[in-house]
Amino acid sequence: MLVSIDHTETMRNRARLSEAANEASLAVIAINNKNIDDASLEQNQQIALNYINYFVNQKISSDKLDGANIEIEYKADKKEYDIAYKQMFNSLITRNDYTSNKKSEVISVSNKKESYGNTQKYDVGDSVAIAFISDFSGSATCEYSDTQCNDYTSVVRNSDTRRLNYMRKAIGDAISRFEEYPIYNFALVPYDIGVPVLTDVNNPAGGVGYACSVMYKMQTPYDSVDYNFWANKNIAYPKWRKLKEINLIDDYLTYNYFDRFNKNTVYYYLDYYYYLYYSKIIGPALGAHSDSDLVDKNLCEYRHNIEQVNMGSSRYACNKKAPEDYPLSLRNRRKVERQYAKIVQLYDYMFSGDYDDVHGSFANTKTVDVGGTIESLFTRMNQNIITFNRIISPTMTNFSPFQGMCQSPLYSNGVMSKSMINMSDSERFAEAANHIRNFKALPHLVPLSDDGEDHKAHNKELREFISDNNVTWQPGGGTDTMTALLRTVPVMVKESSNNKIMIIITDGKDDKGADKLRDDFLDGNVCQSITEGLTSKENYNKGYIKKPANAAAIYYIKLDPNASNLTTDAEYEAMYGKWFTECMKNNKDYLFEAQDYQSLFDAINRIIEVETGNFINKSE
Repeated sequence: MLVSIDHTETMRNRARLSEAANEASLAVIAINNKNIDDASLEQNQQIALNYINYFVNQKISSDKLDGANIEIEYKADKKEYDIAYKQMFNSLITRNDYTSNKKSEVISVSNKKESYGNTQKYDVGDSVAIAFISDFSGSATCEYSDTQCNDYTSVVRNSDTRRLNYMRKAIGDAISRFEEYPIYNFALVPYDIGVPVLTDVNNPAGGVGYACSVMYKMQTPYDSVDYNFWANKNIAYPKWRKLKEINLIDDYLTYNYFDRFNKNTVYYYLDYYYYLYYSKIIGPALGAHSDSDLVDKNLCEYRHNIEQVNMGSSRYACNKKAPEDYPLSLRNRRKVERQYAKIVQLYDYMFSGDYDDVHGSFANTKTVDVGGTIESLFTRMNQNIITFNRIISPTMTNFSPFQGMCQSPLYSNGVMSKSMINMSDSERFAEAANHIRNFKALPHLVPLSDDGEDHKAHNKELREFISDNNVTWQPGGGTDTMTALLRTVPVMVKESSNNKIMIIITDGKDDKGADKLRDDFLDGNVCQSITEGLTSKENYNKGYIKKPANAAAIYYIKLDPNASNLTTDAEYEAMYGKWFTECMKNNKDYLFEAQDYQSLFDAINRIIEVETGNFINKSE
């Protein structure tokens, strides 16, 4: 009976130690210091002993009892903490030694290490969709140590010191850590001024094409413009600018461009620059180096032999095989007459230099309905998305009124570069012709995988896409972060994860004008509208979102070579502006700084990981 009672007491002690080790392991994993040094290991042991001593002796103490031993192991590959604790207990059984003194037996008791005292850091216990909203503007070419750089910089393309390269590596490595867990679903939303997206339309030379996308409710009359149609047209802006300077044009929107003096100018420029694009870029890319070659290859048709503005058309008609796009087709002439004035005014806003609060996007402070966009984020999402096929050419006024938008794929493919800025037009055309046939849409928006698809396979594919060192990604163009955040909303609503996370990664320097538009949206509580809309049951019931998320959050990581430990609200406001005061409502937990690869990688992981872990059974 005594032996039985003694055994029961031993089992009771083991059970208490095991439960104590469990609670201790949760406390240790909440801190998650990973035993990185002796001080961290000591900290973990002190925390664990507080729990164990309380469970065993009803006393909160970090002192290690005589005969006790504790080991805390961290396994980085599994993100697992294992606590092994052993303590000596007196037995109920005594013995007589040779001196006739009675002594108690001592029993060594430990926690059941296979199933108690072990925790693993699970990043979330529920499904989560994560979108990386990544800055691909020209300043992403800056070296991370250059505190003054905010422009395109010619450095070694695959240098790890470029902001772009360490951002790619940090995102790719973060995805690699979590890609095996099917609860995760990742997306990439790259941006400069606009978000490059894939299209099923090849460019005219046979290479891949791409489109540029934004999401805004436009003000009247810019809400009735066919932006895709105008994206590859020349609108003769210098002529209209001169007429305004000499007071022959009072208002671009009301001027009559189609009277007998101007009509031929309008149509000639539309037609001639089509011909110029084919004769200087598309034709040479396909081996057509003369007008007769263009005709022989069915790229253009001969029309007449007079190349003059008053003819109202060019000698050669090119791209007539695309009647929905060719500007001189009968139906498109009507569209031209209805919309031409609006495009001239849009161009003047973007590039005249007369407006300090406007940047190089048709979606700007003069044209966007800020309140209407926020109000209709979910209710008119499809109507508000504006996507146009991006003409693949050097960024010149010759070929597009929207040349300032979605430039990063042009730089990645050598169609545009900083050195080309100082080239003659003929040299620029030749460079573009050399690259357009092998053009690839890099970077481009990669959406979340659909429900029912293999998230693990999708995440791996995205990670390989981002991390492929054989593929050169060159950023370019200006910075418009609000456009990217808004364009991420349609990405998030089409997927049914229970948690939605949007992570903005940028150097924080939006273009002049884009910063004004951004702050107008932040003042309008756009961040709250996004997160509340993604969790709204009403939006789900009305079919605006696929499933209401349990939680949605926006995080902001600023790439800053001067990154420092901010503490006060004033410091945060100086660093992050209205992202802190309006988007995050002074909550510092949603803002991070990064100055290099490691600090960016750590920030991304801190966002994704939760603060606690889960118990595990090592035998399973």
